[in-house]
Amino acid sequence: VVTSLITVLAGFVLATVIAVPLGIVFGLNHYFQAAVNPLIQIFKPVSPLAWLPLVTMVVSATYVSDDPMFEKSFLTSMITVTLCSLWPTLINTSVGVAAVNPDLLNVSRVLRLSFWTHVRKVVLPSSIPMIFTGLRVSLGIAWMVLIAAEMLAQSPGLGKFVWDEFQNGSSESLSRIMVAVLAIGFIGFLLDRIMLMIQKKVAWNE
Repeated sequence: VVTSLITVLAGFVLATVIAVPLGIVFGLNHYFQAAVNPLIQIFKPVSPLAWLPLVTMVVSATYVSDDPMFEKSFLTSMITVTLCSLWPTLINTSVGVAAVNPDLLNVSRVLRLSFWTHVRKVVLPSSIPMIFTGLRVSLGIAWMVLIAAEMLAQSPGLGKFVWDEFQNGSSESLSRIMVAVLAIGFIGFLLDRIMLMIQKKVAWNE
């Protein structure tokens, strides 16, 4: 369980670091958003089962370290989680930034705020509710994708445990798989509740 949580959080944090800044850029520049949106719509529905072989090949070809903290199976699962979970955050951030109240934008122009001050003082506070909605969806997708990635990549975690029990086929395997399924669902529920609590702490409209 701990290994799965570390992997999913690493992939989710990486997805957030990529998606939020890109979403802000897309939301502030409608022409850029229109140009890139077709690519987003192409890659967004790609299944983790399609990403995983590609990621596995790239990691195997480029990663040569024997560091036990960053095994190839861990990196493969983490990168797959990132690629599949960043899209909701990217899209919601872009939509939230694009929907900032025009009056606030006009005030920012009148005050001649710098770009970074404009983003920090005007854009982010107004778009945080939409950003966190995307983050909650992304975290749910990340957890779901991780289980499949662990099964196929044979990365230590709940997914590998379920697959090993399925392959074992003993009389106790069914009950163990059911316990694992309930644990997966319960952990997913807890992760969503944690994100909701964080959202209520930072969102101005709560």
